[in-house]
Amino acid sequence: MVCAMRRSSAVLLSLWAFASPLALAQENEEDSGFFGLGLLERTQAFGTTQADALARRLDSYFGVERSDLEAAYSSLRLITQGSWEQLDSTEFRVRLRGTLVLPRVNERLRLVFSEDKGEGATYYSQNDIVTEQQSTRVNLEVNLAESARSRFDFRVGLRSNLKLRSSLRYRYEQPFADDYLGRLSQTVYFIDGTGYGSFTQLQFDKSLSEKSLLRWSTEFRAQEELNGNEWSTALQYSVLGENTGAISYFFRMNGVSNHSQVDRYQVGFRLRENIYRPWLFWEFSPGVSTEKKTPQDSYETGLFAIVRLEMAIGAY
Repeated sequence: MVCAMRRSSAVLLSLWAFASPLALAQENEEDSGFFGLGLLERTQAFGTTQADALARRLDSYFGVERSDLEAAYSSLRLITQGSWEQLDSTEFRVRLRGTLVLPRVNERLRLVFSEDKGEGATYYSQNDIVTEQQSTRVNLEVNLAESARSRFDFRVGLRSNLKLRSSLRYRYEQPFADDYLGRLSQTVYFIDGTGYGSFTQLQFDKSLSEKSLLRWSTEFRAQEELNGNEWSTALQYSVLGENTGAISYFFRMNGVSNHSQVDRYQVGFRLRENIYRPWLFWEFSPGVSTEKKTPQDSYETGLFAIVRLEMAIGAY
């Protein structure tokens, strides 16, 4: 009975979300091509404050998932990644991420290629839905409403085992000064066979100069069948290079609400540069991790490193 009610609510949610854009539709803007505007033009168009413009520019350059998924243009990234953790294992992955706008169908309708990790900078050790190794998922996303500071989206797709996953996501941004920006996003989702969950992120950006940004973010995930709610917090300092490239230094930690200890501390940096072509990037991210597998264990410290080769297709 409970399973049937959940599936029914998910179907009703899907039907409502697809009907809503018909009432919200507006006149199409002048067609700017399949892939839309480039990074510089989009930064100028949407960046109303120094902190806002710099945050968007850095997020686009570093390929932050949220930047691509919220873009008003089509943007895809083909990412080859190798990672090594002294306390865990070695991993090699190839994935596709980004969005394809469907202008001929509806300007609010898009195909989204993602791993459904939310917007978090860290991963969550007990949440198999997030950490399991799966291929890129394809979702259909409808922009229900959007203004200069807020955005409301519905997304539906199938996981690899043909089970439904749907979500509603709301984002709000508020500048407090020309160099200070706050951001709140809330996602509520349903996964067939797993249940309901929510992901919350609060983030503040402070521009220190025309090319340097300080960011603090905290995240909270609640989901049925998890042994405690998951949280993480991170501090990040990012700098654009004089001619090319960018570097980001980070400190982050995460844990679970059912015990008071912090499960993991990490400190490191991300170095990212263009190679050969403006749309080809390489990235090196080493660091140190101190963590414990269970609350009863003692902390262990080890090194980790991630190497990426990324090709951006469309706007970047």
